[in-house]
Amino acid sequence: MSEYRLYKVLDPVTLVEGVARVVIVTSDREVRAVYQIMEFRGFEKLAIGRKMEELPRIMSAICGVCSWSHHLVSGKAVDVVFGRRPTPRSTLVRKLVNYIQVLDSHLLHFALIGLPDVTLWGETQRDISKLLAKNPELVEAALKTRSLLKVLEKKLVGKIQHGGFVVPGGVTRGFNRDEIAEAEKILGEISDLTIKLHEFFKDRVVYSGLLRKLAERGEFDLKAYNLGLVSGGDLELYDGALRLIDSRGRIVAEIADNSKYSDLIGEATVPWNYATLPYYKQAGFKLFSEESTILVGPLARINVSSRVRGEKASLEYGELLEYAGGKPISNLLYAHWARLVEIIHCIEMMREIMDKSELYEGELVNTKGSPVEKGVGVLEAPRGILIHDYTGDGELIATSARVITPTTINNMAINTNLTKVSGRLVEEIRSKGEPSRETIAIMESMIRAYDPCNSCATHVLRINGHAQPVSFTLMVVSEEGEVLWRG
Repeated sequence: MSEYRLYKVLDPVTLVEGVARVVIVTSDREVRAVYQIMEFRGFEKLAIGRKMEELPRIMSAICGVCSWSHHLVSGKAVDVVFGRRPTPRSTLVRKLVNYIQVLDSHLLHFALIGLPDVTLWGETQRDISKLLAKNPELVEAALKTRSLLKVLEKKLVGKIQHGGFVVPGGVTRGFNRDEIAEAEKILGEISDLTIKLHEFFKDRVVYSGLLRKLAERGEFDLKAYNLGLVSGGDLELYDGALRLIDSRGRIVAEIADNSKYSDLIGEATVPWNYATLPYYKQAGFKLFSEESTILVGPLARINVSSRVRGEKASLEYGELLEYAGGKPISNLLYAHWARLVEIIHCIEMMREIMDKSELYEGELVNTKGSPVEKGVGVLEAPRGILIHDYTGDGELIATSARVITPTTINNMAINTNLTKVSGRLVEEIRSKGEPSRETIAIMESMIRAYDPCNSCATHVLRINGHAQPVSFTLMVVSEEGEVLWRG
């Protein structure tokens, strides 16, 4: 009989949303890293029995970081159930809000987590306070973008988080020209501050050779399937076709009808995680294997897109591809640069929408339609593909809900990447009594590159009929039952 040992490595993982930890499981046959999400939300169950039109407001409370993404994608699913196609004006309003959400989240991660994590590589402390000590003007600019974006969100949609402006077939309010003129001024300030972050990243990370040096490490590579939305091949964040490419960049599938997402994505459950483990259905479920792993998020979107709209974003996209040696880009550390491309893209697309006369003209709600039983909403949240799948009865009351978040889809990828370095980590523990600082830094950087939103991912209540515990206790026990270590 094999003796399994557990090594608590990162407990908790820091600088991520929600609570998670890494546990290394070893036996005489294998070594694996387990990314264990420790929270539970259960919104799939909470949605049952609710009126369909209430779900966009309820589902926005899944997360405080990407609440607008859940609000918008829930609204898209409810549109389908009510049989109401949103009006052109309301669609532009929704797209504008989605760009704000992605820009807000990306700037938060890029400036306050990504830059410290990469630029302070090799140092014991890699966080915003250390970056502040070394580059106070840069951190001041990053924090200023955060405050400006919150002003912009409140001014346009009335609330910073957990809003309720999406209704079946449209939105509750539009924007007038005075509001947009003021928003354009705020966006101009954000754009100027973003240039400072952009220049710092290019000078310190790209042109210095640091990114290339780190990217040469094989542990950060993930040769997986990439999934994202495209519109005519272009990068798309709100409404497009689901495109899946393989690790060689070949298009495996492109689905215009988002309700067919289950043709691509399967979900497996395991007893050690509240989140499911989605995988590419045609490849079958293979735990900790790149063969069935799907990657979503900024890097995946860059990989599946043929073009990125926006003059400056397109140039940055081209420079990224040239630097990385073409697509698909398999090294996770390039996700930071991919976020920068999308930051620039969001600013340019917001300006484009603000210039459209359709943003101010026409109806805000389409009240005509024939209800159906099932509705699926799909959009690109900051961290990747987000899916809400609802079923209702004849009274438009929800009878089932399925929520698949980007972090859920990336769950397999995170576990697979961590396993690549787990063998070396265990050897260090066995020989020196603890892992090296460098190995821990690699694992931390792997996780943070995904920018996981752990709270969003936790909706599984029961596994094989057994209720999940509300907390975990970690012990290393010998075959004789002796407790060797307790965490």
